[in-house]
Amino acid sequence: MLAEKNKKFLRDNKLKKSDSVGGENLSERVSVAEEPILEGVWKIKFEGKGSELFGIFIDNFFLNLFTLGIYYPWAKAKKNRYFYSSTCINNGYFQFHGNGKEMFFGLIKALVVLFFLNFIYEAFIFGKAMDWKLLIGGIFYFLFFWLLIVIASIGTKRYRMSRTSWRGIRFRFEGTFKEITILIAKGWLINILTLGLYYPYYLNQFQSYWTSRSSFGNIDFNYDGQGKDVFQIWIKGILFSIITFGIYLFWLKANLHRYFWKHTMYSDTRIVSNLYGGIWLKESLIYILQVIFTFGFGMAWAEVRYKKFYLETFRLEGKINLTEIKQSEARWTGATGEGMADFFDVEM
Repeated sequence: MLAEKNKKFLRDNKLKKSDSVGGENLSERVSVAEEPILEGVWKIKFEGKGSELFGIFIDNFFLNLFTLGIYYPWAKAKKNRYFYSSTCINNGYFQFHGNGKEMFFGLIKALVVLFFLNFIYEAFIFGKAMDWKLLIGGIFYFLFFWLLIVIASIGTKRYRMSRTSWRGIRFRFEGTFKEITILIAKGWLINILTLGLYYPYYLNQFQSYWTSRSSFGNIDFNYDGQGKDVFQIWIKGILFSIITFGIYLFWLKANLHRYFWKHTMYSDTRIVSNLYGGIWLKESLIYILQVIFTFGFGMAWAEVRYKKFYLETFRLEGKINLTEIKQSEARWTGATGEGMADFFDVEM
């Protein structure tokens, strides 16, 4: 009972801490010194409670209502802080250091970009251009939106990881817009030429890039998956999905999910997931039904249940020497990508 109270105190204390980007947690540094080497198997735990999240939802709802939606970035930051601080590995809790102010300005920048894009396109149409020019304009409009989605994906990942820490050490993503654009353009060109048969290999390359450009402190993540393995999973999944009218897609996504994480390593530790299609389908249906039958009032409990189910499918196996992990040079990124992600429904 005392241990549970201590854990709750730690989570609550983290939620009350300043939103400042440079804030650090001394208690986490002490825990690293007390336990320098982790070895064996450790599960990810989620300790959030529906009643606590419901209180956050209520606060956010009324503050958004009174501010005509302006409070939205602060509401999102508050919810993220709760989710992160309720997630732990070996009694070390995650922290989200993002704040509403920087997310608000990121949202404003995203709005300005989208406004000018739409303004230019509307002006082009108003000019009564010829049909072939409208076609070309539409293609460029689509391509530009696609580039914005890529920017949103990269920006969100860079922002989220730079604002996430565990035991006082921050994560980082070093992927660039140029590298991602080349990777995607090359992948889709080969996909077209091979009538889609290259797609599993493209997925594997994308996962490899996404993983290898990520780091925790001064140590990078690694990925050793093979395209031929992903191809086998993909072909089997597509065939069964056709036979089952799409139901098997849950199993296909779960199989890919397990494979990608199984081949992801950090130092001498491998990340393993036991997510399977059947339980994923079941929990997804429970989430939807819980929200529908409570007219939305049960969303907090539904989200907590789903987060707990999903995060606790992960475990880490191996050995980590925490004394070797040092905080890398801070490279803070803006929240413009995070703002665009809200428009395009890009979530990390």
